[in-house]
Amino acid sequence: MQVSGNNNPLLYYKLAYELKESQTKAFEAQPTVVRDLVTFSEDITSIRSVDDLMKNRVVLNMVLSAFQLESEIDKPAMVEKILTESPTNEESLVNRLAEPRWTKLAEALHPLNSDPDFFQKQDNVDAILTGYKTNEYEKYQGENADGVREAMYFKRLAGDVETVTQIIADKALMRVVRVGLGLPESFQGLSFDQQLERLERMVDVEDFKDPEKIDEMIDRFLIFTQVNNNDPTANPMLSLFQPIGNGEFVGPAPLQIDFSV
Repeated sequence: MQVSGNNNPLLYYKLAYELKESQTKAFEAQPTVVRDLVTFSEDITSIRSVDDLMKNRVVLNMVLSAFQLESEIDKPAMVEKILTESPTNEESLVNRLAEPRWTKLAEALHPLNSDPDFFQKQDNVDAILTGYKTNEYEKYQGENADGVREAMYFKRLAGDVETVTQIIADKALMRVVRVGLGLPESFQGLSFDQQLERLERMVDVEDFKDPEKIDEMIDRFLIFTQVNNNDPTANPMLSLFQPIGNGEFVGPAPLQIDFSV
C-alpha cells in the first residue's frame, strides 16, 4: 500500500530494498502495469520502424519510461527527431541538448532506423522491459516519501559517474548531490561554470566508486530532504539542521562526510 505525504524517506528507501520481493510483486500487480505489459508483448514485434513506434502511444511511453523520459510523451516532434538523427552527428539535436537520458535513448534506438527486425531480437525487447520496470518501480516507491525515487536512481547510477559535468547534466543526480552537500535550491540559479567550479571543490567523483560513500551521500540527502519538508517546531531536533549563517546551507555546514577535497 502506497502512502502519500512527507514521511520518513530514509525508512522507506531502506524498506524498498529489504522488502523488494514483496514490493515488486505488488508493483507488477497494479492494473495499469499489467495492462501496459500485455499491450507491449502484443505489439512490440510489429514495431519495425521509428514511424511505427511513434504511432503506438503505449509502447512509445514504455520505451521513453525505460530512459526516465516518459514525461516527454507529448513532444512527438522532438522525440521523433532525436530517434531519427544520428547520435554520432555533432549537430544532431540530442548532442545539442547534452542531456544523458536523451543520449542513451538515441544511442539505444537509432538502429531501428535501419533494422526493421530490431524488436524481433529478444535482447532489445528485454532491455526496454528492464528499463521500464526499473523506472516505474522507483516511481512507485517514490510515492511513499519525497526523495526515495531519486535516492534509488542515484544508488543505481552513481557508480558510472566519471565527471562533475555528468552530475550537473542529470537532474536526479544533481538533486541528490546538491541536497546531500547542504547546498540551497538557489544553487541551481548559478551559471554552469559557477556550479562546476563549486562542485569540483566539494566532490571527488572517485568517491562514487565506493558503495559506502554512495550510501553516505544518499543518507545525507534523505535526511536533509525530510528536514526541508518538515516544520522544525514540531521536533526541536530538526532545528539543528536548519540553514545557518547566510543561508548558504540547508543542513549543518560542518558535515561533509569525506566529499570535500
